[in-house]
Amino acid sequence: MTKFIKAIIVLSIIVSLSACSINQNKESFRIFDETQSNVTTKVINNEDEFNRLKKLLNDANLPDVKWPDRDADYTIKHEKEGQSELINNYKVWIEDSQVILVDIHNHKYGTFDDVDAQKLKEILKIENL
Repeated sequence: MTKFIKAIIVLSIIVSLSACSINQNKESFRIFDETQSNVTTKVINNEDEFNRLKKLLNDANLPDVKWPDRDADYTIKHEKEGQSELINNYKVWIEDSQVILVDIHNHKYGTFDDVDAQKLKEILKIENL
């Protein structure tokens, strides 16, 4: 009987440690749509969609340009589960014919070209621009 109880305890510990290590490495993006009076939130934790957005943000060519003199339309927060500190934070403005991105942590800002702007709009689910 004690072997059975020990086996259950050991199994419980293994399962708990496995669950903790898996959850702590899970990254996601939280997107805040600030274009409406009520801010809505979307979480991207699907691996394919997460990797698409991460690549798009990492590959962005951000030369210095002036960003609009108004609040951002979207905020994208790159987070890691189990950590209170953000991995990165982005602000996005949707202008007439361009998308402006500010990388808050790296102090970079610039515009997306047409192809990347369209990819970002698809991820953000922006219908009309």
